[in-house]
Amino acid sequence: MAGVQGSWSSVVAARDIGVIRIVLARHGRPAWDSRTPIPGHALGDWLRGEANAPLDASPRPSVELERLSRTAQRLVTSPLRRARDSAQLLAPATVPLIDPCFREAELPSAIRSGLRLRPEMWAWLARSAWFCGWSAGVESFKAARERASKAASLLIAQAETGGAVVLVGHGLMNILIAQRLRDAGWRGPRFPSPKHWTFGVYERAEGWSDGRTAEMA
Repeated sequence: MAGVQGSWSSVVAARDIGVIRIVLARHGRPAWDSRTPIPGHALGDWLRGEANAPLDASPRPSVELERLSRTAQRLVTSPLRRARDSAQLLAPATVPLIDPCFREAELPSAIRSGLRLRPEMWAWLARSAWFCGWSAGVESFKAARERASKAASLLIAQAETGGAVVLVGHGLMNILIAQRLRDAGWRGPRFPSPKHWTFGVYERAEGWSDGRTAEMA
């Protein structure tokens, strides 16, 4: 069963004390080979294949995440297939809000090396270089953080007007969004788990604001 940050009992109790809530969940695992070594110059093709892959049938999301998704006032996701398919699996009867600001930060893949490593290792090296400033034609780290601020503002607006919100998003972008939520006074884990089907719960007293939400937009 996927890991959990937060519990359903705490969610139920919070309803009675005027708390609004945002849940940041990561999508399920794509059914794509991440173990067979590939040359560095093939990373781009591997990433495109992963983006088009269906979800792996296992592991399944937790009952708790399914319940949160099906009872949320608003379900939100990114346009990437793995996120959309995950939202559909979690709440089949709900039409989610799909917005590109929630998509994962792209990995640069302009690597010429013929060295064969596992795709996850090439992805880790590319992400590390991206953090250090190498974007090679994709969104920069700075731009991704700015987008995360807009994403957090959108989630806050949805929660303030409609109640509990569940975002079915991506590992790194969820972490960046969580940082912005915490900066705006929301309580929740500093780093939501990057594992598939895990989630973090962020809460704030209803009607409370420290004025920083507007600054994030």
